Amino acid sequence: MSKPSERKTPPLVLTAEGKTWVWVTTLLIALGWYKTINLVLLLGYLMFALVVLNGFLARRHARRVAVQRDAGLPSIAGEEASIRLTVTNLARRSATVTIEDRAGDENATWLVHRLAGQDSTTCSTRHRFQARGRFATQTRVSSSFPFGLLKYEALANPGPDLVILPAPGLVDIDGMQRWLKHTGGTGRARKLLRRVTTDQAEVRGVRPFRPGDAIRSVHWRSTARRRELMVREYDVAPSLDLVLVVEPWLPANPTPRQREDLETALSLAVTIVKTWSRVYGTTVVVAVAGARGGSRIATPNRVAVRAALEPLAGVTGETAFQPFGANAFGRSLARAVRVLVTSRSSSPYADALRQSTGRAFLAVSPADHPPWFRVPVIESSTTNPGISPVPLLPSDAQVEHPDIK
Repeated sequence: MSKPSERKTPPLVLTAEGKTWVWVTTLLIALGWYKTINLVLLLGYLMFALVVLNGFLARRHARRVAVQRDAGLPSIAGEEASIRLTVTNLARRSATVTIEDRAGDENATWLVHRLAGQDSTTCSTRHRFQARGRFATQTRVSSSFPFGLLKYEALANPGPDLVILPAPGLVDIDGMQRWLKHTGGTGRARKLLRRVTTDQAEVRGVRPFRPGDAIRSVHWRSTARRRELMVREYDVAPSLDLVLVVEPWLPANPTPRQREDLETALSLAVTIVKTWSRVYGTTVVVAVAGARGGSRIATPNRVAVRAALEPLAGVTGETAFQPFGANAFGRSLARAVRVLVTSRSSSPYADALRQSTGRAFLAVSPADHPPWFRVPVIESSTTNPGISPVPLLPSDAQVEHPDIK
């Protein structure tokens, strides 16, 4: 977890203008005493009183407001993460404060001028993080109202960490589907994997769109006729659920290549989950070996998928993991596609899962160079000229149903 740098400063500090003001005040008072000029002494005392008054008012303004960080969705490395703070004036009188927010190495500052009593306002910005992680946040409220000579500063209540997920790569959907069917073993497992398809079951009718519905289910003809977004309603979804286990393996003294394989494996896991949820429209179960909280179940919508992938943000890698039991996934494994994404080739964790659950898992690793997956490119990254291009789609790409004209 990346933590913002701690700044241990006293609550009241002189600003640059305040320091100049104090020097001038000191000189006036010294000159007044030395020359016995009462008007100069009076002016010096008045200037000193203004500093004290500034500190008193600044403290009152800063303590009037409360700041709350909005817990948004986890963001993805390489895309802009939204930062949103709600500033509320708890008192009846207006307040003028400065809000400074830090998330990792990024910071932003807002001036909230004369916020009315019992009123709220929103401060927002966007940062781009190039790497995954859980970034601790820190928010400071300060005020130097009204003269800008003395500033009062205090920490706001800590908010939730900023979660940045691994960036998804590019995927050849047909290639991934062929890989699932060809490596699924024999017998019942292969029969089940033949049902992995983007085709839906028999259409029962249409209904109005509801949040969480897959965009591929939209019936465009009915939508155009009724001038309302309509989706197909099916009797049974033929595609299977996905149970995906991630093994973030690293040796005790990892090499740069092994660390790179771990990051690529996490990206591969994100790519598979997002693609499966969007293309096949079924439930996805994500379990990260060594992570607290067990498995997470995601229905096919963006909010649930990102919440299920959240444990991948804080993965550090370990040398060994205890295998999950059959009851750790919250559903039957017999009627689900079971995939193990690991950072090492020929991982023994696949056999450990088979023994503990009684079900085989299809293992895939970046070291296996799956032809249907390409690692993400985030600005500074460079593509490998030795890789021949294949038709790929982003994991968020929409797949048009053949029945939709």
